[in-house]
Amino acid sequence: MKNEERISQDNNLIIGENIRRLRTECNLRNIDVVTQLQLQGVALSTSTLSKIERGNSNPTTQQLIALTDVFQCDFNAFFEGSKESHTEY
Repeated sequence: MKNEERISQDNNLIIGENIRRLRTECNLRNIDVVTQLQLQGVALSTSTLSKIERGNSNPTTQQLIALTDVFQCDFNAFFEGSKESHTEY
């Protein structure tokens, strides 16, 4: 298996938060997303998707590209907003 570039969420969990938001907006369960990804040839488990959404695992660029098809969104949708915008004052 080749190494795939991963998008780090170490300092900013916005990617996972946006994946969860997009999934919810599309009324999809984790298993629905995983099934659609697997049909595209992207191997991902429901537990890994959950970890990505919580920021405990980093998605690959291939996974994000495939998710744009699932969510019918632009690639940039995963990077919208910032950690600071979620901070309460």
